[in-house]
Amino acid sequence: MTTKKNKYIYFIAGALLGAAVFIVIFGTGIISPVNTKWIFAQHDDITQHYVGWVFFRKTPWTFPVGLIEGISADEKVSCMYTDSIPLFALIFKLLSPILPENFQYFGIWGLMCYMLSGGFGALLLTRIKQNLFFTSAGSLFYSAFWPTLLRITHHNALGAIWLVIIPLILTIDHDRKYKHRFTPVVLWTVTCILASLIHLYFIPMIYCVMLGYMILLVFKDKKRAQAMITLGSSTGFSVLALWIIGGFYSSGSYSDGGFGIFSANFNAFFNSMGKARYLRSLEHFNGQYEGFGYLGIGMLILCFLALIITISRISNKDGSFFKNASAVISSRKTEVIAFCVIFMTAFLWAASNKLTLNKDIAITIPLPQFVLCKLGIFRSSGRFIWLPCLMTMTCALWICSQLNKKSFFTALTLCVAVQLGDMQNYCDEIRQADERNKNYTTALSSAEWDDFTDGAEEIVFLPLVPDYKAKMKLYFDFAELACNKDMRLSSFYLARTDNSILTSYADKKYSDLKSGNGNRDFLYVFFNKKDAPLDVMGLDVKEIDGYTVARVKK
Repeated sequence: MTTKKNKYIYFIAGALLGAAVFIVIFGTGIISPVNTKWIFAQHDDITQHYVGWVFFRKTPWTFPVGLIEGISADEKVSCMYTDSIPLFALIFKLLSPILPENFQYFGIWGLMCYMLSGGFGALLLTRIKQNLFFTSAGSLFYSAFWPTLLRITHHNALGAIWLVIIPLILTIDHDRKYKHRFTPVVLWTVTCILASLIHLYFIPMIYCVMLGYMILLVFKDKKRAQAMITLGSSTGFSVLALWIIGGFYSSGSYSDGGFGIFSANFNAFFNSMGKARYLRSLEHFNGQYEGFGYLGIGMLILCFLALIITISRISNKDGSFFKNASAVISSRKTEVIAFCVIFMTAFLWAASNKLTLNKDIAITIPLPQFVLCKLGIFRSSGRFIWLPCLMTMTCALWICSQLNKKSFFTALTLCVAVQLGDMQNYCDEIRQADERNKNYTTALSSAEWDDFTDGAEEIVFLPLVPDYKAKMKLYFDFAELACNKDMRLSSFYLARTDNSILTSYADKKYSDLKSGNGNRDFLYVFFNKKDAPLDVMGLDVKEIDGYTVARVKK
């Protein structure tokens, strides 16, 4: 049993290495709370997250506490739909009076995620071997986890892979004797609450692991009551947390199209998608970047070594290979079933109803429209490949740890070195982007904006086009202007919106403008130049920095 003192040592060592990995890859610039250049320079999801935080920060407190106003017509939306990491958004909104006007927490969040992934990765490995070198070196595979490596400067909230590592630890500890009987129930519940306050996609990942945990509790430990209480408590408090931050507020569909497109390819473990130094990109379908599950060349070598060790040890026993393998599986039947259920549930969910290998669709499973609609709530199903990735990594480290001390030390050291070396190309990309970000200037740099936006309280985008979410550059350019000049937005790029409300709002404003009843407090922005009503008396239409805009003359 790991002592409390040792737990701190293992965790701290893994966390410090995680911080070192983060700084080596991303530098320290993005950690600065007042540095927002890298956010607006991205013109990516991270820009959406920051804009959501800015509008949430200036929204008066209400209930549910996570609501944002002024970013989507007259309706309020939850900050979870701007992926602004509600947990941090709430904390820093409370601290808002003492924070600088220009403040971002996304770099701090990224650093924290790397530290927690390294720390909890080390704790997970203590369940295999309580050796500081092993847990520390092994933790690097979790802190420098390839799938989340690509998320930190883009879809920042998804960097919290530690939310999936914790349930794996709890599942391995299913038969642990805690001091307090309900400790595991509390730990599962807190983990689910955190997932609800960070990013919704982590909840089904946690529940995949919980499914295996339930199997162990019910069939091995005979703790059916604890299994039911754990499920009920985790579900109940997760729903409560979502309600408190406004997850069920307003209208609109929770589902979205795209299930089966944003999936994982069967080559996910080996497909670097051009990001790695040593392995080339393999063929895959558009949208399967969401199913990026590359293990890294160092981990793939460890997996190959683990396979050789497993075959060798089973073959060296008396009797046939299959008989010996069957005996090994039978001796741990419940554990094997739990493992396979977790792994296959997550893997097949990641693959979606279209099983693909490279550019070939092996099987398409026809599903009713109702089912596809519900699965569309988590349409980027490819992300669930992260759980099989973590399980594969952990198994490889466990099997290889059975080698003699010298052999394992050598193998693990070399594989860690190769794994980190494999990231060199991506690190170079990050450094080049960082240099570009330092020189970033807003696209709306003309001096005309100061006079033309004087007195404007809202930016209205007209007329609302069906594919308005595809106009990301326009939205992010004007969102930056809105943040700097404290203006509202009639519409924005959100994870969930009620298009009927936005369309009705835009149609009304467009009709008013064309009939000569435009609002002097609005800055009108047109998706297409031809849509600007040039014949309206008292309307000043201009072309500034490539955009067609208008104001009602005072």
